[in-house]
Amino acid sequence: MHFAILIYDEPDSAALREQYRQVHLDYLTVFDARTLFAGPFTTDDESADLGSLRLIEFPDRATAERHVAEEPYVIGGVQKRWYIHRWLPRSSYSWRDCPRTKGHIQAMFHGIDQPGAGTLRQKFRAAHEAYLAQHASMVMARGPLVADDGEQPLGSVLLLDVPDMDTARVFMEQEPFYSNGVYKDINFHRWRFGRVMDRFK
Repeated sequence: MHFAILIYDEPDSAALREQYRQVHLDYLTVFDARTLFAGPFTTDDESADLGSLRLIEFPDRATAERHVAEEPYVIGGVQKRWYIHRWLPRSSYSWRDCPRTKGHIQAMFHGIDQPGAGTLRQKFRAAHEAYLAQHASMVMARGPLVADDGEQPLGSVLLLDVPDMDTARVFMEQEPFYSNGVYKDINFHRWRFGRVMDRFK
């Protein structure tokens, strides 16, 4: 099963992040075969890392939780808050083969549904699917966050390949689930491929 792991950096932790960077990269390398996507989310100008998002495969939640607990950035105090959700990928891509244009940047959307959003999801699902299909060349990864039973939708994750963040914002403003109020808690940021998982480097 797949998991979306959203981890937040602590404020003013840039120096600590740099101190633990190499051991962090070495740790991620161990999970290369399991990882669809991994990388930090940042401010729009990339002047500061704000956290990280991983889309990764594990046999169960306990293994995913152990993966986070043993992350060097967590052990070193760079990161202390995270969310782990089951995630159902709706495309077959990984960082190795996803739609991507050299010179573009990437953006991340991680949204948790409003209470009772199932009705809205049902109402706008066809429009949502049609919109994503229309913009398939921009969408590197997409899929719902779900409860541990794998059935109940809890939110969504999208990774986009775009010329700039303004393009990403316009894309999200017109996306049917987003524009019709499905989501309550939203993380929308610039994102980049992790250093060990970027085929353009």
